[in-house]
Amino acid sequence: MIEIASETPKPPRFFLRRFAALIVDLLAYSVLFTFLVAALALALPSLKPGLSSSFLYSRTCSDEGAGLPVFAEIERYWPSSEAVSLPLKRQLCTVDSFFLPQKRMAVVSEERAGENEETLRRFVSVQIDENNQPIFPSPLISRGVATVQLLLLPLAFGIFSALFGRTPGKQLLGLTATREPYEKHPLPLEPTSAILREYLKFWPVWVNGCFQFAIALQAPSITSVAGAVSAMETAGADQRMLVHMLVLNAATLLVIFVWWVWPFALWRGRSLYDAMMRCWVVQRS
Repeated sequence: MIEIASETPKPPRFFLRRFAALIVDLLAYSVLFTFLVAALALALPSLKPGLSSSFLYSRTCSDEGAGLPVFAEIERYWPSSEAVSLPLKRQLCTVDSFFLPQKRMAVVSEERAGENEETLRRFVSVQIDENNQPIFPSPLISRGVATVQLLLLPLAFGIFSALFGRTPGKQLLGLTATREPYEKHPLPLEPTSAILREYLKFWPVWVNGCFQFAIALQAPSITSVAGAVSAMETAGADQRMLVHMLVLNAATLLVIFVWWVWPFALWRGRSLYDAMMRCWVVQRS
């Protein structure tokens, strides 16, 4: 009599389901955080000029309003160039955000011929208030809010998983994170493990946000139109900050691929952070 060893079936990868669940969760969180930013603007009106929404906003630009005094002030400080350039272009851009006050930006741009017959473009954008006067809210406000948004993302997902067993995306796609992958009705992770798993899952994203905030701290403070024009020239001459941002984002994309995508070629139903938390993602209705 020949005995055939039976192997426990391995759980499927669910890569597309997990990706779709992530998209649903990110959309739900973006809407929720937009309401939180709107509440912050109501509670602290002084922050309104610097607050912006990363979701549910529109930006339109037109030549109307090009006669405002702020445009002439920008052009007065505009640096001269020996290169052949087109006349300066004036545009008034309006940003409408959900539950946030409208923002208006005076944008002056220039196109000129560079080396190898390439066209170079540089521009200055100055925010103006309801009286058409230039204002200079700290960019650290919007950058700080963006960083907080990334830091709270894993916490929100973890708390929702702890309270309801899984996030809205996993609920919609029928997925569950559990330490009991072969049970018919597996128990979800306990609250501490659920939150820790989400922070491990998203660490490349929130670490990137923290580094970007640190880079923003090194940027010079702009408090006048002359300073805004000068910052344009400084940014063109000193590319270190731009290089730092490009290297940081490229490294983050590589880490995200290794952290989120590559493990699915090795394991089924698990990623690196799942293995660290000793759990699986399985399909259950």
